[in-house]
Amino acid sequence: MKALRTVLALGFICLLIGCTSNQNTTENKQNVNFNMVSTNSPIDQTASNQAKESLSQRNGVTAVTAVNTEKKLILAFEIEHHKRFRLADIQKDVQKKMDNEFPNLKVDVSADKKLVLDIEKLEEKISKNDISKKKLKKEVDRLIKLMKDKT
Repeated sequence: MKALRTVLALGFICLLIGCTSNQNTTENKQNVNFNMVSTNSPIDQTASNQAKESLSQRNGVTAVTAVNTEKKLILAFEIEHHKRFRLADIQKDVQKKMDNEFPNLKVDVSADKKLVLDIEKLEEKISKNDISKKKLKKEVDRLIKLMKDKT
């Protein structure tokens, strides 16, 4: 009987420890990975910087990348793993928010990891002035086409 009480007590303690909530959620919100692209370059990236700042405030976002041309803005983001179940809803909400914030630009949003990496490389080229406006437009169009492909 004493052994049964001990086993039940240990089981109850393990249950309580396992069901506690994570207290680090406020710290996680502050650690969003994004880099501001210099606006002193010949290619103005003010809109993409504003979009990154705005999206980084959203709960669950871990990384944000964005690039814009004169008429288009392409944005990719990563979210926490356990929030991926609602990925379609989150992506629609982000798309709607960005369309409202940037009515003069055609905004395309994605949560694809490959696009995050590709846009990050494009951001680096812009910050190093290794890309022209014409080549940037071609790259953005290529990435939008890649985003629209459903394979």
